[in-house]
Amino acid sequence: MTRQNVPLGRIMGIPIGLDYSWFLIFALLTWMLAGSYYPAEFKNWPPLLYWLTGAATAIMLFVSVLLHELGHSVIALRYKIPVRSITLFIFGGVAKIAAEPPSAVAEFFIAIAGPITSLALAVVFTVLKPAVAAIEPLWGLVKYLAYINFALVVFNLIPGFPLDGGRVFRAVVWAATKNMRRATLVAANTGRFFGFLFIFLGVWQMFGGNFGNGLWIAFIGWFLDNAA
Repeated sequence: MTRQNVPLGRIMGIPIGLDYSWFLIFALLTWMLAGSYYPAEFKNWPPLLYWLTGAATAIMLFVSVLLHELGHSVIALRYKIPVRSITLFIFGGVAKIAAEPPSAVAEFFIAIAGPITSLALAVVFTVLKPAVAAIEPLWGLVKYLAYINFALVVFNLIPGFPLDGGRVFRAVVWAATKNMRRATLVAANTGRFFGFLFIFLGVWQMFGGNFGNGLWIAFIGWFLDNAA
């Protein structure tokens, strides 16, 4: 781990750490959940319960993100590709893989493993909902985690590099052209297109009166464009 990270330990020999930006998003997400989402969904909770459930939900969201990144890492390790670390940060998480995949097939399976993991989590949390229905805070947490994991699947499958969908797209272009460099360029340019699209939609929403949501969408677009 670098000095910008708070080390949490190792899983399967992979160092796990928190970027300092994680604490900002944890605080913002807890505040959003405790201040607006849970009060709108459940009217009669005491204030402390909103904050405790919001904080627990934020932590479980990042556990879900960690499992998503471990999904990538397990497949990478099966292809004998070292995984240097997994870092949780403001936009979720990233598994730092030490080398490029040896083939388009390896790239495809490494990339798709994360969304499959998130989809499996969404299914598990959906199945758990009836079992915890008698405990309202737990039911609310499980309901949110089912929704957010499915949302992670949809978002990550956008076909723009470096999102998982962009890496899947790169694998397809790589297999078709037999040229990883060209496939990477095509996928990166597609990623920039989606980045600009998110920025446009975010600014549109900001001028339409939904400033907070629009700012967040535009910020994601800016990050995606820079990453691509």
